[in-house]
Amino acid sequence: MQATTLPFAGSHAIVPLLELALAQTNGQGAYIYRFEPNEPFATLATWAGLTPAESDWQNLKTPGHILQRTTAVVLYEQAFGDWRFENLPEFRKNRFPGVVSIPLQDGGEVVGIANFCRARAMALPPRELSFLLSLSLPLGALLNGEAVRERLERATQLLADRKVLERAKGLLQANLGWSEEDAYLHIRRLSRQSRIPMRDIAREVIEAGGEALPHGQ
Repeated sequence: MQATTLPFAGSHAIVPLLELALAQTNGQGAYIYRFEPNEPFATLATWAGLTPAESDWQNLKTPGHILQRTTAVVLYEQAFGDWRFENLPEFRKNRFPGVVSIPLQDGGEVVGIANFCRARAMALPPRELSFLLSLSLPLGALLNGEAVRERLERATQLLADRKVLERAKGLLQANLGWSEEDAYLHIRRLSRQSRIPMRDIAREVIEAGGEALPHGQ
């Protein structure tokens, strides 16, 4: 069973549940899309099973109105030709005839969609269908919780980067008599010339004791 996390750092919490669902229902692919806050698109967050079209890995945003729904969609045949699925990367590559597509909810809000796909055109037994439908809340809670955690971690990293930059600017100002703008422009110029993030240049300045770095002269 192949799985991936793509850009979604918290997918490790979801993949085991997807793999269990595929094993329990003899499915061939499970694909999780999450809705981005205040954005008109959905992002493919993770999957288990057959991979989607490789050409789409760098362009994983899907118009949200195609996936945004509050009720499940169950198709046992020709799912790959249905307008709601035909342009999704997993269907373009694998041409799944069957899909159980369920909205993922957390706190009364739809936060994503899970597509459980089958490579054979056949109906699911009621027990297996009920099992997949029951995953709406647990997958939604995991998806939303990990997305929030990811955003918090990103904000924390940005704050840490800002503190490093401020310290480096302060050292350049104190040691060289530069203005704050001069110090900032020095670090930014080095970052652009070397294609190294500004936070790393700032750390070099700090390690150099607040001296102007030679390759910035």
